[in-house]
Amino acid sequence: MTRTNETHTTVPDLSALSEYPAAWTHTAKAIFPGPPLVVPGACLKWYDIRRADDQAAPHVTDEARAFLTERAAAKEVEFRGELGFVLLHLDGGKYYMLVCVWRDRDEMWQGLFYKDDDGFLPYPPKPGLLRPTQNVVELDATSHERRGWSRYLRSARDAAAKQAYLDDACTGELV
Repeated sequence: MTRTNETHTTVPDLSALSEYPAAWTHTAKAIFPGPPLVVPGACLKWYDIRRADDQAAPHVTDEARAFLTERAAAKEVEFRGELGFVLLHLDGGKYYMLVCVWRDRDEMWQGLFYKDDDGFLPYPPKPGLLRPTQNVVELDATSHERRGWSRYLRSARDAAAKQAYLDDACTGELV
């Protein structure tokens, strides 16, 4: 039986929910801003995300930037005159690239790619209605970007406000 009062609901048995192996620990990551990527139809802030003790891999960043530039030029990734951001995340030894744009004024649209031996590819869709979108450290960076975009929406939305959005970089530790 579930009991509800005015401030919270008590669920009697939480033991089977959100269980993870005892040996697993959540690891904070660091975020490293890079120069914006300008592609046909968009200007995207750039971030590399990795553990603080992982070495930077400029060749992977260059490969990701070239991939996205080529796909935008070929209109395989559709940009519509937008601002946004890219998260290139090293997680579990693999690279994931999240491409996010602000569309229809206040919506974030996202494309997801991963890197294998052949380069970057679209992340295959998962079955079902619920699908992975971002992990918790990616959401931390996205929260920064959401706040920045909200400030832009409340501004004059002129060239100076656009530049202020681009200059507002997420830095430090993501948890």
